[in-house]
Amino acid sequence: MGQPEVSEDCIQMYFKVKAPVTQFLGRAHLCRAQLCAPKSAENLEEFENCVTQYMKAINFARGEPRYHFLVYNASVLYWQMVRPFLKPGYRHCLIPSLSQIVNVLSQTEEEDKEWRAELMLELLECYVQAGRREEAARFCSTAAPFIKAHVPQKYRQVFSMMVRHELMDELQLKEDMKNSISLSVAFYINMLKAKQEQNDLPEDVSVILRKAYTHLGRFNHRRSPSLREEKMLLLFELARFSLTLKCTEISSDCLSDLKKMESVVSGLMTLLAGGAGATHRASGRKAKEGKAGTMVFQFCTCPFLFTFTVATGPQWPQLFLAPTLRAA
Repeated sequence: MGQPEVSEDCIQMYFKVKAPVTQFLGRAHLCRAQLCAPKSAENLEEFENCVTQYMKAINFARGEPRYHFLVYNASVLYWQMVRPFLKPGYRHCLIPSLSQIVNVLSQTEEEDKEWRAELMLELLECYVQAGRREEAARFCSTAAPFIKAHVPQKYRQVFSMMVRHELMDELQLKEDMKNSISLSVAFYINMLKAKQEQNDLPEDVSVILRKAYTHLGRFNHRRSPSLREEKMLLLFELARFSLTLKCTEISSDCLSDLKKMESVVSGLMTLLAGGAGATHRASGRKAKEGKAGTMVFQFCTCPFLFTFTVATGPQWPQLFLAPTLRAA
C-alpha cells in the first residue's frame, strides 16, 4: 500500500503486547526486516539490523515443521534485500548470514532444491571473492555433490569455480569430465583463466583452446533444447575468452558455429553476419585484424550482450530471479 509508517506502528504495537507464539510472530519479524532494509550497500548498520530480524524469523520457525514455509520465505526476502551487496568488495558481508540460511534450508530438507543450489553457488562466490579459499574448498565438498545429484544443469557452474580457484583435487575434476564434453570444455577454459590470473599462461594456449573447440564439435546439441542452449553458452564463452587471449581465429570459428545453429538468438547472429565475414577475411592479415576483427568481437563481447544471453558462470553477478513466497 506504500504506507511504511502505518506498518511500523502496527509492528511496534504487536511486539508491545505478549501475543501467543504462533506463525504470526515469525511473520512480524519478516515485516520488521523489510521495514529496516538498507537502501544501498553503504548502509552496513541497517544491513546488520535487517539480517538480525530475518534470523529471528528463521530461528523461530526452523524447529517446527509446520512453520518451515517461513524459513523459505525468509530466504527469499533476504535474497531480495542483499542484491545491492552482490558486487566486488561487499560480498564478504553476506557470508555469516547466507551460510546460516543455506545450513538451515538443508536441515529443514527444503524441497526446492534448485533454490538451495542457487544460494549455494552464491555463497561459494562470496567465499572466493573474500579470499577465503580453504572455507570455499570445504563448502565445495558438500555443495558440489548436492548440486550434481539434484540440480545437474547447474553443476558446470560449480565445476568451473572448482577448476578456476583450485578448490578440488585435479584427479577428481578429471574424473568428472571423463564422460562430459561440456565439463571438458569448462575445464580447459577455467584452467587457462587460472593460469592467466597467475601470469603463467602456457606457450601452447592456442592449442588448448583449439582442443576445447574440437571437443565442442562433438557435442550433439540436436537431442534437446537444453543441450542446444548449453552448447551455445559454451561457444559464447569460448569465443569471448579466446578473444581475450588474442586467438581471434578460434573466436571467429565459434561465432560461425553459432550462426549455423537454429536458436532464439538468430536475430543477434544476423546482426553479426557482415562482420563475421570481415573477420575471416582479415584473419591472415595482422594489419587489418586489429580493425575489422576487433570491432566485430567487441560487439560480440559487450557486457549487455553477454549478460543477456550467456550465463558464463559465477565470474559475473548472478541475475536469477528469486522464487515467490509461500502461504501457510
